[in-house]
Amino acid sequence: MKINLILIILFSVILVCEAQERKSIDFANSSWSKILQKAKKEKKAIFLYAYTPSCRWCRQMEKEVFTDKEVADYYNSRFVSYKIDIEDGAEGEALAGKYGINAFPTYMYFNKEGVQVHQSGSAKSAEEFILDGKDAFNPEKALFSLKRRYESGDRSPAFLYNYSNALTSYHQKDSPEEKVVREYLESQSAQQLESEKNLKYIFTKYLSFHSPATQYFLENQNKFTPLFKEDEVKHKAEKIITGSANIAGREDDALLLKQVDQAIAANFVDTSRLSSLARIYFYQGQGEWVKYAEATLEYGRSHSGDDWRTMYETAIYLKHFAKDIQALELGNLIMERVIIEEKSYDNLNLYAQLQHRLGRDTQALETAREAIAVARKSGEESSEAAKLVAELQTANKK
Repeated sequence: MKINLILIILFSVILVCEAQERKSIDFANSSWSKILQKAKKEKKAIFLYAYTPSCRWCRQMEKEVFTDKEVADYYNSRFVSYKIDIEDGAEGEALAGKYGINAFPTYMYFNKEGVQVHQSGSAKSAEEFILDGKDAFNPEKALFSLKRRYESGDRSPAFLYNYSNALTSYHQKDSPEEKVVREYLESQSAQQLESEKNLKYIFTKYLSFHSPATQYFLENQNKFTPLFKEDEVKHKAEKIITGSANIAGREDDALLLKQVDQAIAANFVDTSRLSSLARIYFYQGQGEWVKYAEATLEYGRSHSGDDWRTMYETAIYLKHFAKDIQALELGNLIMERVIIEEKSYDNLNLYAQLQHRLGRDTQALETAREAIAVARKSGEESSEAAKLVAELQTANKK
């Protein structure tokens, strides 16, 4: 009897320890109106987390950061937390429209009265995420406090520096980020621009192709390599090129595409690869899905081994936007190559979805099951693949 009692106690201790290890941000299962009432009653600020089920960075934050003990302790003690799916066709989508949420993940912070005080976003470390929460209470860092100061006429360099940093996650059409960054850079001398602080500042900015920050970075990439890894500098430079080419496609801007080509020729060594990427993203912007897929396949013949992610991205776009069979067939071929390079849950799941779009349900079922098995081994969430399996199994029974 005594042994049984000891075993029960030990088992209880293990369960308590496991529960502590699983500690996470406590998101209320409620409605937005009740969250506002709860915050007032408990005199707590509000943390609103906006996500979509298909967002891999959202899943990463949920798995690795929201479950961090220090993160959970900080947020649970200071915030009433609530999460919304911005594509749910219901409250989440309505709140996204109300607050201008058009990127994910997005983190919004409100005071206890339900007034917006701060906004941030993207995947980040536990330390950075805790800092976001602290910034919400700091008038020198909170986005909407800084916005009011700017509108009142404050143009001091220190203020412009803080405000432009806060604007990084403010994805609104009326965002003054480009203007504020330009004003800050204009307040700095040529020598000051080369300081470590300013080089790091410029490196974090992803603005329009013609912005001073973008042009300074492209023309002075060598100045950033002592502060950042070579791959990080390369990634940022390529993102500027591909993003600008995409805009040229969307806006049918032949002059911008020409300027992008000129920047490639003037500032890069691997001009052939960059030019290929620019064409891929130009067609993506145009919505020319067959040309987009063909350009990606051509690129993949030389670079699938070291850049399967570009191919994966193309397949994602084709799955969501392509209507004609030719484009979907090309997307299927693209994912065949990607799977050879990286057999992950996300890649297998996308492959299965494309197979299903093409009516190859036997293959889709097999691939979706493989995706779930891979997810199980890696501890990933696999609801999208599981949903497809259930749908296909139901169809087979009819």
